Amino acid sequence: MEVVGSVIGLLQLIGLTQAGSVSLYKLIESFRFHPKVVRDLTEELEALSSVPSALRETVNATSGIDLSSLEVPLRCCSKTCKEFEQELLKCSSRSGQDRTTFRDWAKFRYMGKDIDSFRRMLAGYKLTINIALTDANLYASTLFSIHIKANTST
Repeated sequence: MEVVGSVIGLLQLIGLTQAGSVSLYKLIESFRFHPKVVRDLTEELEALSSVPSALRETVNATSGIDLSSLEVPLRCCSKTCKEFEQELLKCSSRSGQDRTTFRDWAKFRYMGKDIDSFRRMLAGYKLTINIALTDANLYASTLFSIHIKANTST
């Protein structure tokens, strides 16, 4: 029963992570002016939004594989995207312009860092999730190979 609960919890975290990255992507895309650093961020968010789908497929296809190591990066990634989005909404509403324009990208800071630092943080989360996903797939493949060898040698 504990495995089922952890799988459901993991699937919920996957959904939150994907929703957070997509929501932030849509918000940034709603602004007209995008300097290169912001375009790079939207590309990272777009790439990040595809990772949870692959992860969800792996979670659904494999059973008995411990993926609990993904909880922290998924939770952090989801929280970070949500906080960045809230900060961006707050800053853009103070700029006195309509929401389709935000020209203070160069001044924008999240956790005291610039946009490119945030993009690198997201890339780190994505990399961590991809490594855990690859590890889970390799483990499942190894188990399958062992099972096949055991059945063919008898």
